[in-house]
Amino acid sequence: MKKLKNIFATMILSMALAASITSCSGDDDNNNEPDEPAAQSIAGTYSGNMTCTVMGSEEEYENMSYVITATDDATVSIILPGFGTPPMQLPDMTVTGLKVSGKDGVYTIAATEFSGTSGQGKVYSGAIKGSFENNTLTLDYSLQYGAMPMSMYFSFSAPKEQPRCQEV
Repeated sequence: MKKLKNIFATMILSMALAASITSCSGDDDNNNEPDEPAAQSIAGTYSGNMTCTVMGSEEEYENMSYVITATDDATVSIILPGFGTPPMQLPDMTVTGLKVSGKDGVYTIAATEFSGTSGQGKVYSGAIKGSFENNTLTLDYSLQYGAMPMSMYFSFSAPKEQPRCQEV
């Protein structure tokens, strides 16, 4: 009887493990389903290295995270990460109203001019464009911040972070 209980417990644990692996795989082999809307397809978090160029001088910043949120089927907002140290520190900035188009895993973020005011009351403006292909986001943007007399130019490319599985 004890052996039967052990076999039953092993079967239950095996089924639970298989269910958790299946629910976390993120691979959809069902090609009969329509594509997600463009904005939903690229929404997520992307972490990697960002390059900033000012007056021909280039510097790389490691482990920068960009967050893209779908605001409707064809529009996203992007949080541009802050960086640097005071007094030359830039805060996070959110760019809204970015149009996304494409299908089948290949998407374009239309070139868009943006402007706003930071939480510190500094005015900023710039232009951004991007693409998403092979599960990788590529962004290029310029930024004029506060009284800084020259523009900064940024480039970023990183794969989309996969959602973490939750324990059962």
